[in-house]
Amino acid sequence: MNALTTALRQTLASRRLIWLIYGITLALGLLAALPMYNTLKAEDQNSLGPLNMLGGFDYTVFSDFMHRSGRAISPLMSVGRWLGVLYVFLSIFFTGGILLHFNQLGIRFSAGTFWQACSHYLQRYLGLFGVTFLFICVGAGIWLVTGTLVGIMLSDTLTEQGIFYVGLVFFLFFVLTATLILCIGDYAKVLMFREDVRNGFRAFGRAGRLVFRNLGQTYGLYWLLILVGTGFFALYFLFDSLITMRNWPTILIMLVIQQVLIFTRVGLKVWALGTAAHVYETLPKPAPQPRPVAFSASPTTDEPVSEPAIPAPTDTHEKLDEPDSSVPTSDR
Repeated sequence: MNALTTALRQTLASRRLIWLIYGITLALGLLAALPMYNTLKAEDQNSLGPLNMLGGFDYTVFSDFMHRSGRAISPLMSVGRWLGVLYVFLSIFFTGGILLHFNQLGIRFSAGTFWQACSHYLQRYLGLFGVTFLFICVGAGIWLVTGTLVGIMLSDTLTEQGIFYVGLVFFLFFVLTATLILCIGDYAKVLMFREDVRNGFRAFGRAGRLVFRNLGQTYGLYWLLILVGTGFFALYFLFDSLITMRNWPTILIMLVIQQVLIFTRVGLKVWALGTAAHVYETLPKPAPQPRPVAFSASPTTDEPVSEPAIPAPTDTHEKLDEPDSSVPTSDR
């Protein structure tokens, strides 16, 4: 818990970093929201249907509107999908800068240094994202496939409620496996940053062993942060049920609440990476293994005896405190 609270204090002190990421996220959202608003305003033809949907979703109104204006809306939906892909890319891109910020305690945040760190670690984190996605598809996706096959086999013997519960059990296994893989991915990011590991599979394997040996300190805190984020979403839906969007003032109030939620999500992402970085510093690291060098058992007079070469033990914590030499540590 000390790592969690320490990372929280540093996250609350990283307002400039969070505002920067939030501003970029907001700009991406406006790229799709403003054209969508103008298109909807032009296509509604003074109809009261869209206004009636503010109080609750009406599939009949939505179906009629898409049937009449689907051609105008489809390009905007495609733009939204590509913006989603860009958001995932930026989430990977920001990782190196966030970890560098947590590694520079007491140094004022510098946007220039942040961008340099983001670009410096981008290639290795893109590779790690591919490795993590592969493990999610194989390791977690197998639960969905198995649950579907079991549901088909038991469809003749169980009721619809029984099939639902069977599917729910396999879905819970999928969630647990996927979150475990994502947790390992976070610690692999920290390991690649602190230990300068460039191979995604190697970093993921080392992080996996680290997480399994310390499930409570790693996966337990990861789930605690998930529950915190779920609590914020629950508060949003509570406000959404209490504030009925019937006019412009209530729409603006919900817009502000939505932006607060987005800002909080950015802070949670920074907090999660900071927590992983601090936990990684406190966990015991495996000792370096000696690598003996072959030597001659019967040396000649012209060939000296070679002794086994054993590397000197290194202080892991001292190594972790050294910043990346390829990334500037301050920019005053």
